[in-house]
Amino acid sequence: MEFPERYHCNGKETAAQFSCQLTEMLAKFTETEALEGSIYACEQCNNKRRKFSSKPVILTEAQKQLMVHKLPQVLRLHLKRFRWSGRNHREKIGVHVSFDQELNMEPYCCRELSPAGPPPREHFLYELSAVVMHHGKGFGSGHYTAYCYNTEGGFWVHCNDSRLNVCTVEEVCRAQAYILFYTQRVSQDKRRPP
Repeated sequence: MEFPERYHCNGKETAAQFSCQLTEMLAKFTETEALEGSIYACEQCNNKRRKFSSKPVILTEAQKQLMVHKLPQVLRLHLKRFRWSGRNHREKIGVHVSFDQELNMEPYCCRELSPAGPPPREHFLYELSAVVMHHGKGFGSGHYTAYCYNTEGGFWVHCNDSRLNVCTVEEVCRAQAYILFYTQRVSQDKRRPP
């Protein structure tokens, strides 16, 4: 997922001053985008027109919007932390992304009506299960570590190569996330014994 343009700062000092919300990035991903130029043929308009006339196809402007059609059990959100700057040079976007332990995906999903009716609210709720971080400046170098939630023990673990350390959820939420993993609450409930 891309950062909104205002977070594309130059310099560590500037980037450290900002914090971007994960929900803002999701909203950017699903926002309506106007497509340039009258180059799109509306099938519905042109089908009606063809019935009564042999006039040429009508071209119009259009909009597009990306929405999530089907939610997975495990949702992986990859934050686009690198951008092109200058000639063939990639730089890391160091803005902190604020994320919660719980994520409601309902605002980012299609509003398709199913014969069975809308899914229950729990279908859209996710719990944070892992966070991957990239340490280093460049795209082609650096080191990766992760925070993972141990569901059996009910605690967070920081994984750094062969070192594992128990940590707090506060430490996890301060992490400079690169990839976030959320597990669907409904699927978690199915695994729990009665």
